[in-house]
Amino acid sequence: MNGRAIPLPLRRLQRIAVTPVFKLVTTIILVIFGIRWVLDHNHDRDEWPGAVRPTASVESNRVKWDDKRYIQIVADEERLCSAVLVWHEIEEIGSRAQRTLVYPSSWSPDEVETDPALNNTLTRKAHLLREARDKYYVLLHPIEALHENAMLQGIWTDPYIKLLAFNLTQFDRVLVLDSASQPKGNLDAVFLLPKATLAMPWVYWGEPTGWAFSNQMMLITPSASEFAKIEAEITKAESDQFDLTIVDKLYKSKTLKIPQRPYHLMTGELRRQDHSKYWGSGKKWDPEEALQKSKMLHFSDWPVPRPWDSAPQAMLNKHMPKCLKSEWFGATNCKDRMLWMQLYADYAAKRKGFCGSHFEVKVQDQEADPMVRHGRFFHDENT
Repeated sequence: MNGRAIPLPLRRLQRIAVTPVFKLVTTIILVIFGIRWVLDHNHDRDEWPGAVRPTASVESNRVKWDDKRYIQIVADEERLCSAVLVWHEIEEIGSRAQRTLVYPSSWSPDEVETDPALNNTLTRKAHLLREARDKYYVLLHPIEALHENAMLQGIWTDPYIKLLAFNLTQFDRVLVLDSASQPKGNLDAVFLLPKATLAMPWVYWGEPTGWAFSNQMMLITPSASEFAKIEAEITKAESDQFDLTIVDKLYKSKTLKIPQRPYHLMTGELRRQDHSKYWGSGKKWDPEEALQKSKMLHFSDWPVPRPWDSAPQAMLNKHMPKCLKSEWFGATNCKDRMLWMQLYADYAAKRKGFCGSHFEVKVQDQEADPMVRHGRFFHDENT
């Protein structure tokens, strides 16, 4: 016989390899590994159209969710009410990551009214803190750096308080949500983006600003050293600056871009004539479909106020979405306007229903804060 004889152990392996039992076991193992790979890498490309996408699937059993947190940071009761509405939406949708509310240490969920006529009833703040804790499973995290009194705030005024999340070093990653936002879908996948100090939605704001980051959601990797840098920058910041100007200076070239669709649908999009920057070219705009597929809605309609204030009727008449001529028999298409108005009406109803009559939306103009002056929230209705 030509060649060397096959060693006995190898001959035995060859005999085993052709048996039905071996083939069945091998097939099962390959199927298990295949399913595991799909679960670890199964991402909807419609949600992550760019190069940056999650490094694992939310279904993967290798993900440790205990050290990932949804965060809201509030320092006044108006935004505390808004935070409760956000927690309600997240509870309705469901989440694997846990939830934490950061607020001034002077607040307490046990605080009662000082007026004897009120018979030791809870204060509005205490009631809302308990709602968050007991109904929406939110960890309450009071900190001394936050103050409701403007005279005591120091550097941690409203334009910068989200950046306190960099100091939450007990967590691996935190997703800070804006109080003027409304979750529409599960956001857990955002936590699984590649490691970076910061990730934010990359958004088209309209001209002249064009494309820029939004602080509607900020995925932050907490770090004591980065927090020290941020504190130093805030201390020497000009009066017209805010959180985005700080992080732009420190991290602009390193910040990961979260796609605006589906993670940042602005109500201002309904006022635009050209939706190609959000919806894509060659696809017929459908506002109801856009809302249904969005993961996060952001109320942004300058000069129309934020949703906890109502605009005067004259302002609404001027800035509400325009009705368009329909393709059918010249009829009027008001779908954008009707949906826009419904979003604000629903928010107002929820605010009163969940937080109480004190938080009923009141007519008030929005002040031109630094974000507006820097071009965020500008929506050119003619484009």
